[in-house]
Amino acid sequence: MTKTLLIFSLVTICSAGGFWLVSSMKTQVTAGPTQVNVLELWKNGSYDEIIANGKEQLKAVPMDVGTLVFSGFAYFHKGVSEVTVEKKLPLINQSIISLRKALLLPDVPLIPQIHYILGKAYFHKGKFYSELAILHLQEAERLGYSATDINEYLGLSYSLVARYSEASQEFLKAVEKSPSDLLLWTLGETYFQMQQMDDAISYLHKAINKTKDRGLEQRCRFLLGDIYTKQKEFDGAQSEYNTILSKNENSADAHYYLGEIENLKGNKDAARAEWRKAFKIDPLHFNANQRLFN
Repeated sequence: MTKTLLIFSLVTICSAGGFWLVSSMKTQVTAGPTQVNVLELWKNGSYDEIIANGKEQLKAVPMDVGTLVFSGFAYFHKGVSEVTVEKKLPLINQSIISLRKALLLPDVPLIPQIHYILGKAYFHKGKFYSELAILHLQEAERLGYSATDINEYLGLSYSLVARYSEASQEFLKAVEKSPSDLLLWTLGETYFQMQQMDDAISYLHKAINKTKDRGLEQRCRFLLGDIYTKQKEFDGAQSEYNTILSKNENSADAHYYLGEIENLKGNKDAARAEWRKAFKIDPLHFNANQRLFN
């Protein structure tokens, strides 16, 4: 693969938050004995072909910097598209290996973008790699790279290691860029972890007002119910659980928590009635069973 052409191709497809294509550029690059239109493969999401061509080139030139970078990006994008951990992690690991090898070489193209992808790759490996995710994402930012999702990834990585104050600052930056319902929910949950309940309530209500996702709305209302219960604002908590039941009459959890509120208010019979409703909907509901039979 011609290094100069490959690096030129890479530069043109990396942008803030993802990859884009410039149609007017030269796109033919050599991979072993064949001619491969890398940009066309990328445009079509043909990551398997990019990876296969990269393997052939790396057999001939094991430390070809352009091939390592391009392959690393392709492994990452193929990996995150996989549903199961068993299929995802080997690809994520290979992305990390390729990109870290590339960083060992002189004249590496796209160093900020490499750190950005490495940060995201380490995040997808889970909690125990969160510090590495943070390190690489911060380095990408330090080098001037701006992606639409970089603050969200930083916030999620901070959250995994219970650094909620830093997480909230990153989520606030992400919300400024794109105030999605999921980000508003995440901010509410983060403020809850920080015990900043007024802020948590505010962002959870914003998420409810914005979302059309009934599952997300339900999660927001359950967390609001928990907050109001902890604050002994029982009317507010009951209102949230009853709203959940108005949209999902088979929510055993909503009945269980209504029972908990009645119990806290000293209404034992009303509490048991709610727990029985939870048990009737879900005979295996652990907490309802604990309340009724222990």
